[in-house]
Parts: sequence; C-alpha cells; structure tokens
Amino acid sequence: MGYFKVTGGVATPFLQKEDYWFKNNGKTITKKEYCNLQGKINQDTGEGGQGLQTNHPDACGLKAKRDEDRADSQRKPK
Repeated sequence: MGYFKVTGGVATPFLQKEDYWFKNNGKTITKKEYCNLQGKINQDTGEGGQGLQTNHPDACGLKAKRDEDRADSQRKPK
C-alpha cells in the first residue's frame, strides 16, 4: 500500500499530505492573521469568532499551552 494524497473519504491522518489552511469568512488568510483573530474572541459570549475556519488541530498552540499549564500546576507543591 503506497502513500497518496487523500482529498476526502475515510483515511487515516497519517496518509493525508494536505497543507493546513486558514480562512476568515471564506477568504484565505495567513496563520498569523488567524491567531490574531482567534485571540480577539470573547471567551464568555463567543463573539468575534464567526467565520474563522481551519483544518489545523492546534493552530495557535492554545491546546499545547493549556496542557503544559496543567502539568505545571500538578507538579507544584501545595
């Protein structure tokens, strides 16, 4: 079984060779622009994030930072 570019259907993420994309209201934007807009989202109401789309699982590193903060808080003595 060879590696190939998968554009749809059921396949493992290891076989997919597509690049990540970032969009705001259907227009292509850069990763930096996406992260700037992502940072402006109101966490309480969710306003400001309408139209943001990406296929990157952790575009701005928020999940990695949260996991690191959780691990640090568990290591600190109480």
